[in-house]
Amino acid sequence: MSAVGRNAPCPCGSGRKFKKCCLEKARPTPGPHTSGDGACTPRDGTYTSADRDSALARLGRFAVRPEFETDHQVAQIVFWGSRLAGRPDKRVREVLALPQSQAAYDAWFAFDLPIEPDRTLVDLFLEREGARLTAAERRYLEAMRDSHLRLYEVAEVTPEQGLHLVDLWSDERLWVRERKATHQLVRWDLLAARVVPGTGGDLILDGAPYLYPAGARAEMLRELRRAHRTFARRSPAADLTIFFKRAGMLFHKWWLDWVVFPSLPTFVTPEGDPVVFARVIFDVLDRPALVRAMASHPDLEDQDDGAYAWLEDAPPGRRGLGTFVLKGERVVFETTSRERAERGRRLLEDTARGVVRFRATRYEDVERALEKHRASPAPPPAERVPPEVEAQIVGEYYERHYRNWLDQTVPALGNRTPRHAARLKTMRPRLIALLKEFENSSERLRREGRPAYDFGWMWGELGLERP
Repeated sequence: MSAVGRNAPCPCGSGRKFKKCCLEKARPTPGPHTSGDGACTPRDGTYTSADRDSALARLGRFAVRPEFETDHQVAQIVFWGSRLAGRPDKRVREVLALPQSQAAYDAWFAFDLPIEPDRTLVDLFLEREGARLTAAERRYLEAMRDSHLRLYEVAEVTPEQGLHLVDLWSDERLWVRERKATHQLVRWDLLAARVVPGTGGDLILDGAPYLYPAGARAEMLRELRRAHRTFARRSPAADLTIFFKRAGMLFHKWWLDWVVFPSLPTFVTPEGDPVVFARVIFDVLDRPALVRAMASHPDLEDQDDGAYAWLEDAPPGRRGLGTFVLKGERVVFETTSRERAERGRRLLEDTARGVVRFRATRYEDVERALEKHRASPAPPPAERVPPEVEAQIVGEYYERHYRNWLDQTVPALGNRTPRHAARLKTMRPRLIALLKEFENSSERLRREGRPAYDFGWMWGELGLERP
């Protein structure tokens, strides 16, 4: 067979050039191995953790050479800049100090970012310093050179042994040898990781995987597919490995968006107004007259503690709009929107005309209120209900709730009931994703020693095959 040129397509079928794929692997051994999507892996993948650590240390020293200073300046802006812009300085410093964030940048800069056209930092390092590496160090760096982040779902966890993962891009199932993560991950967890050949040829996770909320799966896949369509239009001849390397920053962005800086859900009142915590403050000029005026109002209900609840008719019953609290020479109306605050001010001024004087209105958004709550001292622990009693109470509640849930409309299912959604081909994937979220949350509760519900019956009840 004639020799393959360095710039010719690699005979393994990966779609990359021979020099960027199997050239080095072909020298010591007669032929490459390929993974399910065509990416090459070493025939002899043997290296130890010490080989890995020493290889990364050498590569790290190479990465901080003065010649790469400008590359780092640009890369840091690209990697972090847009996600941290506008954040408080303290939060930015906290993120930059996170070991996972810094490790993610280091791996992206070393193995994914093109420093020169079609050449990463590790390519340059192997070319210049490869002769000084041990064979095992070189094998590790070659495996990492060919690696990239992908999105996986945990299909099964075997404690102390490993994980069955599903590649959410290709639907390929793979076994990963892993011990530590089996105590941290549960079924249906969503993670991004580099999967590389380890000692003896087993696949392993390298580095710290990103762990995302299970409910982020659909949105992340949509964004990843949009990115691939854009990439394919611009680089129609490039293979998937190049795409995933170019998309490496997306996984860090998602981690910041979903884990570090999660967006609060949009809270609105039943009237459709944004929730804002409001306090309308009045000076009391005549307390006995104020009490008589409030007690006689049909929509104000005495709470027997110096407070009056403001209620209004709203089918199917009455709903609360806020509370008037008498505190010495002040009365404070507490409510949950700017619109309600204005209505409450008018109501009290009309009801107690001449006996109160408006002083100020103060607003606090939900995010700020949560920050203050997190910073406040924890309350003393309450006397705990015996675990067996708690499990029974919670179990009975869950059983009633989820039996009824099957016949209730669910916004995530387009306001259809789960039974109805199970019969619709277009809605079935959403329903399955929802059940996976339920099971994922339940398993995490179980790991924490808290009462958890078994959703196993629900799949059969809905006529769904459990993945």
